[in-house]
Amino acid sequence: MIASKFGIGQQVRHSLLGYLGVIVDIDPEYSLDDPDEDDVAVNDELRTSPWYHVVMEDDDGEPVHTYLAEAQLKSEGFDEHPEQPSLDELAQSIRQQLQAPHLRN
Repeated sequence: MIASKFGIGQQVRHSLLGYLGVIVDIDPEYSLDDPDEDDVAVNDELRTSPWYHVVMEDDDGEPVHTYLAEAQLKSEGFDEHPEQPSLDELAQSIRQQLQAPHLRN
C-alpha cells in the first residue's frame, strides 16, 4: 500500500510555482526513466517517496500532464476555482468515479 500524503482526485498546488492541479495517479516512488542531472528526481530521498501524475493547465487553458514529487505539492483548501473551472470539474468527476459502485457482468 502506498503511504501518500495526497489522493487521486485531490486538488493540489505546486508549492513553488502556485499552479493548481488535480492528481490522476500515484506512484509509490519515481518510476520514469533515469532523471537528468538537473531533475528533482536525482535526489535519492525524493526518488523513493511518492510521485504524482498531475493534470494542470498551461497559459492557454490546455491540460498538461506533469509528474511531481510529493515535496513539490501542497494541499489546496478550496474546491471551487472560478479561474479554472475545468480542473474543478475534473477533480469532481474523478472523485465521483472512485465513489461509484463497480458492477460486474
